[in-house]
Amino acid sequence: MLHAVIIGGSYAGLKALRVLAGRPGIRVTLVDRHPYHFLQTEGYDLIAGKVPFDATIIGLRSLCAGFGSNVRFRLAVVRDVDFGAKKILFEEGEPLSYDYLIIAAGAVTRFFESVEGLRHYSSGVKSLRAALKLKGFFEQELYKRLESAAQAKEHYSILVGGAGLSGVEIAAEMQAYFNRYYRANALSCGRLQIHLVGAGPEILSGLHPAVVRAATKRLKALGVRLHTGARIVKVEERKAILGDGKSIPFDFMIFTGGIVAAPFVRKLDAEHNRNGQLKVTPVLQIPGRAEVFAVGDAADLRDRAGRRLPPTAQTAELSGAVAARNLLAMVQGRQPKKADLRIRGLAIALGGRYAIIEAKGIRIYGFSAYLGKKAIEKLYKFPLKFRARAGFRKLGMCPVEEG
Repeated sequence: MLHAVIIGGSYAGLKALRVLAGRPGIRVTLVDRHPYHFLQTEGYDLIAGKVPFDATIIGLRSLCAGFGSNVRFRLAVVRDVDFGAKKILFEEGEPLSYDYLIIAAGAVTRFFESVEGLRHYSSGVKSLRAALKLKGFFEQELYKRLESAAQAKEHYSILVGGAGLSGVEIAAEMQAYFNRYYRANALSCGRLQIHLVGAGPEILSGLHPAVVRAATKRLKALGVRLHTGARIVKVEERKAILGDGKSIPFDFMIFTGGIVAAPFVRKLDAEHNRNGQLKVTPVLQIPGRAEVFAVGDAADLRDRAGRRLPPTAQTAELSGAVAARNLLAMVQGRQPKKADLRIRGLAIALGGRYAIIEAKGIRIYGFSAYLGKKAIEKLYKFPLKFRARAGFRKLGMCPVEEG
């Protein structure tokens, strides 16, 4: 029986798993350093107190058990891949051999080394740990102001660096949460000021002008301070310094201005782009390694015109499905097909019950778009939750790692 290994329980990795699970003649091992899949699209809701902690994660051990006997999960930290020997090397434990490999290890926040102090004084939001850190800070600040009349009068600020999708969504959600909290508790003396800083001339660079205008209007209505055309050149303990010499004070800083491939991916003996992502062929194979695919944020994904695709859950899932189908084609003696990756639509959360959806030239704004975005999230999450519950019943009350 052929052995296919997927490194990374990411959006791309889980999509590949769903395609391969149950296929005759193939056993699948999913490897991840964490025992859970983090629903990053709902991470902002977690920070804003809209959903409980457990609503943003799916247990990978139970999920794999739910797919059947040909799927296993290994909790381990990957150190390297020996492509010649077809073996995955771990920080601890025995190597794992494979016949086919899909690298779906995702990415982490890129803290630009050229910006002094950025890594030290700011946090990313791509991981569960980072989301919980921000949630804890935010709630602690609100609690202090609730308990103390003196502190309730104090202003405090959060700086969000990067005005792309992630930066815009987190700024909107947090400002909306703060506004709702203060109205509910009749606390109007102090203010939370969220500063959204972007180097480009406008937010959401590259999106349709109508979307940019609507999102800008919404952010301003919420009270978010927009700083466009502003480049952060240095970060101090409580202050970000801009290229024009001006500075923005903050109590907490979030950076969403870029991504870089996971550390082990950047070290692999393969060709990378400047973000450490693996370069791939049109069928998503690593050049010279027909049995190895790279997908999601771990790969330099492009559309058929050669344009780089943004790192979204949508592109990750599409690439994961293409890689898995091409793997099956090779097993069955067929030629893999070229990927036709494209953004089919976007759903942007903009705080409270307001969102924007754009798909095929159609744009929806407000509450109806919010409902549509939530429906998309549920369509993704519920099948996985159902499968994980089935797997948990198979494993019993104390599931043991399969490795």
